[in-house]
Amino acid sequence: MYADTDERSAVRDTLVRMGWYVDRRNWEGLAGEVFAEDLRVDYTSLWGGEPEDITGREQTDRWAKELGRLDSTQHVITGVLVTVDGDEATASANVQATLVRRDAAEGPLWANGGTYTTRMRRGPEGWRITALVTELLWESGNSGVLTDKS
Repeated sequence: MYADTDERSAVRDTLVRMGWYVDRRNWEGLAGEVFAEDLRVDYTSLWGGEPEDITGREQTDRWAKELGRLDSTQHVITGVLVTVDGDEATASANVQATLVRRDAAEGPLWANGGTYTTRMRRGPEGWRITALVTELLWESGNSGVLTDKS
């Protein structure tokens, strides 16, 4: 069940890198070093709908469009628990996200917290996320910072 420390550390780094790259708008790093080519995303806890199968590039482009219009974001990912089974891994973590858009009509700040659960696969270039589930546990402020047309 527990792989060696180096493997668990590499999986953990892939998950943390996702938040790091988003917050620094490093879209090429996100698409090329974090997401697998095929990705299953589940944001039903946040937005409803259904989980969907898309490419890592499509997810990156969505975030670039949605989050790129914000003044800043910060994703704090902590308490990462990792299990590795051969070339497959699961990493689950607590996450707190703060999104800022100064010109949003209903207020500039949306903060939320919850969990990420990811599945990953190891390939020739390292670990890549193949599935991402976001579970919202709480939120405060203006979730409209993402959609406000101001």
